[in-house]
Amino acid sequence: MLTLLRKIIEGVMGAPSLGEAMRCLVTKTKESLRADCCSVYLAEPEERRFRLAASDGLSPDAVGRTVLPFGDGLVGFVGSRQELVNLADATVHPCFKYLPETGEDCYRSFLGVPIADQGRLLGVLVIQRRQSRRFDESDESFMVTLAAQLASKVAHAQMLNRIREEHTFSGPIRGIPASRGRCVARACVWYPQLDLDHVAISPTEDVPTQVELFRQAVFQVQLDLDTLMLRISQSGVKKESSEIFEIFEIYSMMINDSSFTGKIESVIRERGLMAVSAVKIVCTELMESLTTGGSSYIRERSVDIRDIAQRLLSKLSHNQAKAFDPDSPMILVAEEVSASLLVEIPSKILKGVISVKGSVNSHAAIMARSLSIPAVMGVEIPVDALDGRTLVLDGTRGEIIVDPNQAVQEEYREVISRSRHMQELAEKEFCQPAVSSDGQRILVGLNAGLNVGMKDEEKCHLDGVGLYRSEIPFLLQNSFPTEQEQQGFYSEFLTAFRNIPVCMRTLDVGGDKQLPYFRYQESNPALGWRGIRMTLDNQSILLSQYKSMLRAAEDLNNLNIMIPMVTAVDEVRRARELLETAFQEVSEEARAAGRELVMPKFGAMIEVPSMLFIMEDVAPLVDFFSIGTNDLTQYILAVDRSNSRVSQLYSPYHPAVLRALREIARKSRELDRKVEVCGELCGEVFGMMLLAAFGYRVFSMNLSSIARIRYVARRIDIGRVTEMTDRNDLKDIPALMQEFTGYMDELGLQRFVAD
Repeated sequence: MLTLLRKIIEGVMGAPSLGEAMRCLVTKTKESLRADCCSVYLAEPEERRFRLAASDGLSPDAVGRTVLPFGDGLVGFVGSRQELVNLADATVHPCFKYLPETGEDCYRSFLGVPIADQGRLLGVLVIQRRQSRRFDESDESFMVTLAAQLASKVAHAQMLNRIREEHTFSGPIRGIPASRGRCVARACVWYPQLDLDHVAISPTEDVPTQVELFRQAVFQVQLDLDTLMLRISQSGVKKESSEIFEIFEIYSMMINDSSFTGKIESVIRERGLMAVSAVKIVCTELMESLTTGGSSYIRERSVDIRDIAQRLLSKLSHNQAKAFDPDSPMILVAEEVSASLLVEIPSKILKGVISVKGSVNSHAAIMARSLSIPAVMGVEIPVDALDGRTLVLDGTRGEIIVDPNQAVQEEYREVISRSRHMQELAEKEFCQPAVSSDGQRILVGLNAGLNVGMKDEEKCHLDGVGLYRSEIPFLLQNSFPTEQEQQGFYSEFLTAFRNIPVCMRTLDVGGDKQLPYFRYQESNPALGWRGIRMTLDNQSILLSQYKSMLRAAEDLNNLNIMIPMVTAVDEVRRARELLETAFQEVSEEARAAGRELVMPKFGAMIEVPSMLFIMEDVAPLVDFFSIGTNDLTQYILAVDRSNSRVSQLYSPYHPAVLRALREIARKSRELDRKVEVCGELCGEVFGMMLLAAFGYRVFSMNLSSIARIRYVARRIDIGRVTEMTDRNDLKDIPALMQEFTGYMDELGLQRFVAD
């Protein structure tokens, strides 16, 4: 059955149009089930009817012409019930309706299944036989499975068909919200001038010249990357964010990697090929090897390789980058947006980003957030249909409005203007502590991965670094860094923030962040060998990290350490024992040099639901807890937020998530253990208010959120917010959000809520 299903789905997916897809569906389904007739009726919701879209067995003249009102006939009966109907003799059923134009007089048995996508009825798939006999259970199972597999494909094909044929959009286009904010501008579609996929494999009679041309191309790409980095470093506010440097470190490392460029040269020499052909062969092989790894981080490395390859091809073919009008604000639209492409476009005209491919964790999304540019990823549309059209892009909701009327445009522009004004007000107060109007102190810290481009006077006004992602330096290496190299990374960071506490998370790789030099395949990486599980299985890695961190903090004493992805008490016990072993060794070194080492505070992250039930057992082993709300939300709801099919189900405001957070706060007080929050939820205004109402007072977030959260925290009455939350008791979250909105309006802070 699986083989037959796969063939049908592949045929439908490969069809050039919706009509061809439906014809392929009915033909292959009829053959697979040995039915006498197969038909598909597609819903037309606005007219409240079904239309016969394709059939193998009914009259060809009826296809496209025959319609049935919703609820009419057996097709309408299946649609209204939204469940399978299997009849031995359809003609005796009270809902049977005879349609003479279809020529179905000879058919008796009937099996119909609804095609529905996310609760929306798309159509009905029907098989029929002349013989008066019910279809068997295997036929039912096949049809139900086929309809479920088809649903999203049909929905997508209908949308594309409407856009291609009518160039109309029946409402907002939805994707994955990747970078907050809104903008209004014309769409500018970008295409690579020489597509890697279309490069021919061509021989050459002049190998030395091709090698020299390739070397020149490498040098030119190196210069381009250096220029882009210089542009970033000189660009101004927020563009020095660590994520940008991190991404371009990866690019520079690749183009300067002699094993990468050397392999391309070897292909030119050994196979006598043109340089462009060798680039295609080597880069395609690399991308194919990476995309089978199952990790979203590794897949992003595949995107990086394609970007470098496209740049080399551009230099080899002497194609110039697309020129953008310096006076025309634009929303960049592309099949796949690379991080370097965003930096190439002048910041004064780049207002937003739309990408067909990519996720919330893609390098382009990270770059957009660092540059404070609204972005929506995973938008399944033909990009050419958007070129030159006016768009409203809402990166906060993940929505795009095409050709909005003037009133809608003006409304959004007013919202954007007010938001910009409020952000400027907040940034002027960046250095002021967050003390609520009823006198309660909120500590607001920073999440970081590398040294951050902040002024020293701003650093000293931070309340701490609540999360230092120690895996970032590992991800930038070609092999595991030595203890000395690690000590250099950590020392630089701890010194830069010498006056405030820094909490370093031990290596959190695996899942969506596999090391390129330590890869392994898993069928379900999110539930696999990651975080503390991996480092406890490789104790030398964890010990090396501990010792490097301890040595780096020797004269600073601002280090705290926490372990990620904890699920069991034994993991915490073993991790603490290893820290004590490392501390003893480094302490002896320090005493021999006449210095005294201070034991850092040790914490465990609460990211996995099991931790809620073992906090009492873990508490004696730790000094504090830290909550990663992103993973905690993902695991409580069983939702991958980077998956566009289910991303709309990901919500940290789900009652189950909020009740879990409230319970963690309560238990932490009972256990007398400090607890902080370092996920994205605390960087949102309503998230911060809810967490404050639960009793949390220590937050850590991305740099771009700190000014806004401090500004709001100084103006709210936490006692009043707590009363609202307690009165609601998390039983009606929408009502509570509405009450919070009214309170923000009362304080004149509604713009911070909208964004």
